[in-house]
Amino acid sequence: MSRAISLRQVSKSYTRGVSVVDRLSLDVAPGEFLVLLGPSGCGKSTVLRMIAGLTDPTEGQVRLDGAYANHLEPADRDMAMIFQNFALYPTMNGRDNIGFPLRIETPG
Repeated sequence: MSRAISLRQVSKSYTRGVSVVDRLSLDVAPGEFLVLLGPSGCGKSTVLRMIAGLTDPTEGQVRLDGAYANHLEPADRDMAMIFQNFALYPTMNGRDNIGFPLRIETPG
């Protein structure tokens, strides 16, 4: 099932005020295909990490299906992220690699 993704004025800054993403707004409809294209270090992976819940935005809102999602843990977002270097789980196919984080349980 696909989800609507909305970013509203999302920013991410790290130590010493280094801004990686600055007030990005975008909407992705369910089932829509989106490509983030840019040079190394421009913030593409940071945007994906904020959508997946692996990195918190410094400012702005991440919305999933219209609902505020900044506070949601990655496991509660019903999505996965795969990296360019397909070597995390070399014994798994693409589908299994993407689905693996959704199947594991958090200890505790």
